[in-house]
Amino acid sequence: MKILSSAQACGFGPVSKLVAVTTMVGGGTVDFVGQGVALDFVRRHADRFGRVTAGDTAHGTEISHRLVDADLVLSVMDADLVFWAVRQQRRVVFFDSLLHFWATRLTFAELARCARLVRQADTATAWSAYQRLAPHERILVAHLLATRSLVQNFPGVRERIAELAAVGADHVRLCGPIVDTTTLRALRTVPPRGDGAGLLINLGGFKNFYLDYESRNAYLDLVQRWVVDLARDMPELGHILACCGAFARPETIRVGDVRVEFRFLPHREFLDQLAATALYAVPPSLTSLHEAVIVRRMPFLLPEQHYGHIVNRRMVADTAVGRHAASLRRCGPEFEVPEDDLEGTRELDRLTRELVDDEPRYQRLRAHLGDRFGAYRALTASQRDDAMDELADLLDGPPLTSLLADLDMTLLEAAER
Repeated sequence: MKILSSAQACGFGPVSKLVAVTTMVGGGTVDFVGQGVALDFVRRHADRFGRVTAGDTAHGTEISHRLVDADLVLSVMDADLVFWAVRQQRRVVFFDSLLHFWATRLTFAELARCARLVRQADTATAWSAYQRLAPHERILVAHLLATRSLVQNFPGVRERIAELAAVGADHVRLCGPIVDTTTLRALRTVPPRGDGAGLLINLGGFKNFYLDYESRNAYLDLVQRWVVDLARDMPELGHILACCGAFARPETIRVGDVRVEFRFLPHREFLDQLAATALYAVPPSLTSLHEAVIVRRMPFLLPEQHYGHIVNRRMVADTAVGRHAASLRRCGPEFEVPEDDLEGTRELDRLTRELVDDEPRYQRLRAHLGDRFGAYRALTASQRDDAMDELADLLDGPPLTSLLADLDMTLLEAAER
């Protein structure tokens, strides 16, 4: 079976899910086409794929010829790939970890009408209707178009599944973590090691539809400055390892007796580091939360990188992890940003840059981070375990492996329709 795949190039969340899925899909070679941080991540995990190609899935002429020989398409939140796959009558399994998050101005009935146009109209009409949708709406339409949709559990997801089912999408299935559960469960039995970092920080891929490594990077500047200050404030940490896609050129500095490293690690190496450390700091990223729950490493939530993190933190606010989190919003009312993915992210980046450049405001944030991190660090092992149990109850769902086990049956059913 020939499989073509791609993932939305927004941080490492989507593409790390795709890499995890490749271990669960048997009987075929998985090729990849994509760009940006998704392509960067796949190139570091090229052993999981047959062919890895740079390409923009939004360009029909660029992607269509790759679909000709595909028996199956795997898409992690890449709606454009779903559009072109459906136009070529290819079977699609669509994975989504953010179903609760996608905003729509349209009713689900209107989205369903658009999906019918994509399937039945001529290509120009279908593409025009699709292009008129907002980015979030395109992903919701991709759910309606897919042969099977698998959506990772989070508060609000079950309600969204019901809304999709009400307009005929009875192929959307709730699932648990879309992560490499086999590797993670093996690592959970490994106690923190003395040779692990005193603190592991995970900033993910960072790049998305607005943020980048070179100019819209205030968050990276903020965290890098705070890490150096934290090393001065808490020399007993000994070793701080900060991981991010932006750190492709490793850098190691000494702050007194503390070794501070900035690195971009292959995912398996990063997970080994996660298992080796007791203290773990990360923005409110859903993939990171799921991984932390399985490995049993309670995360300290850093301030939000982008608007999506604001929503995620809000959803876990009543948990122990949420109560011990840091947040820019706790530093003043000026950090209230528009309730919109693009505009909220844009404003958050602007405000973060102002904070980095304003010494008194930065020192207030430093004090807030130090207070929150200190409280997190003071938790007992039992309290951290309880926090992970609480979060696991919130995120649990049917195992992805069992849902993918009947993938061949899904293809058979699709062929009969």
